[in-house]
Amino acid sequence: MGYVLCCIDGKNYSYSACDYAVKISNNMNLPLKFLNIVVHNHYSSKIDLSGSIVLGERDDILQELAKEEEEQSKSAIKSGKEILNELKQRASQTCNNEVIISQIHGEVIDNILELEDEIEALVIGIKSKEEHEIGDNVKEIIRNIHKPVLLVNSDYVEPKKLLVAYNGSSESKKLLQQTSSNPLFKDVKRDIVNLNTNKIESATLLQEAKEIYSKKGYEVETKTLDGTSEDLLINYFNENNCDILAMGAFGHSRVKEFIFGSFTSKVLSKMKKPLLLFR
Repeated sequence: MGYVLCCIDGKNYSYSACDYAVKISNNMNLPLKFLNIVVHNHYSSKIDLSGSIVLGERDDILQELAKEEEEQSKSAIKSGKEILNELKQRASQTCNNEVIISQIHGEVIDNILELEDEIEALVIGIKSKEEHEIGDNVKEIIRNIHKPVLLVNSDYVEPKKLLVAYNGSSESKKLLQQTSSNPLFKDVKRDIVNLNTNKIESATLLQEAKEIYSKKGYEVETKTLDGTSEDLLINYFNENNCDILAMGAFGHSRVKEFIFGSFTSKVLSKMKKPLLLFR
């Protein structure tokens, strides 16, 4: 049996990520695992390496760098274990399933991808500020993992309304299938929107989405947003008091993304509420 994985670092909305992960664990009836990854990338904050090194100083500098790296690693390991234990205690109060904690060392992306076959849903806390840039690690995780990923960028709010952006892509269809067959968020109202300048095509897509949900007994509201700008989607989300935005992720190639910019990236940079992404 798989589990819900919540990656935490103690800085980026770890408590909120914990609460959303508990909600998903209870809804999917799966164990919850908290993971802290210790990355050993050392950047010296004490030694200035911008100038030339005088003969005889090299060994002293290397020794000082090794000592500083060891101190930083010990600190990261200690703080990681502390937040893991704290979140386990927090989650255990409301989680109906087993709560597991784990700390591993290495690169974030590689470690998460190695666990992909075991993961049923992934929760990650990310920094949130207006027009913020999403870290490359998070983008690469979303591009490469084929499991639902919830990005938490705000304080926890009990989900009552889910907005689904549907465009007929394979990612969007996976999104509908997942959120209808084994939903991460149960007992929430669902709105489905399609960004499109072709009203006939949009109506067909929305009817297709509506039928997928109706087979599982879900009543939904549908709406065509006349255009293709991410701002239309975000404005609808805010004006209709939605709590989570669900959408397919990174449907374009890297070349198209470089030339035109990625719709997913633009939404990520502007949203101030959690996003549920499918690849």
